[in-house]
Amino acid sequence: MAVILNKVVSGYLAGTVATFPSSKEASLIAQGLASAGLVANTTPGNVTANEYMGIAAVAIAAATVVITNDKVDATTPVHAVIAQAAADATALRVERIVTTAGVITIHVTAAATAATLVKWCVLTNQGMTQTN
Repeated sequence: MAVILNKVVSGYLAGTVATFPSSKEASLIAQGLASAGLVANTTPGNVTANEYMGIAAVAIAAATVVITNDKVDATTPVHAVIAQAAADATALRVERIVTTAGVITIHVTAAATAATLVKWCVLTNQGMTQTN
């Protein structure tokens, strides 16, 4: 199993997917320092996923999917891509991503003609320093 780190652990940045011995992973999860595995939600429509990454599905006839997520605010950077080999005929790529307090809204290019999977990732700035 792999865990998603919620905080810096053993030199890994928050948001990193890491593999440790089972006992350490269980301990990290119990302490709230990590979450188990990736969130994989393939049921089309809006979801709640309080993780740093996951998969959501844009529903048929929709051009957005909304992810309620307590890890984001209006300034949190998020990355997302279409996550299937044969993309929907109209929802070809992620057009834009809008974050507000507790919400990620992922917009695709057009209303989907089939459920369309989107992989998303909350980017963290831990350990990064801005230089000019």
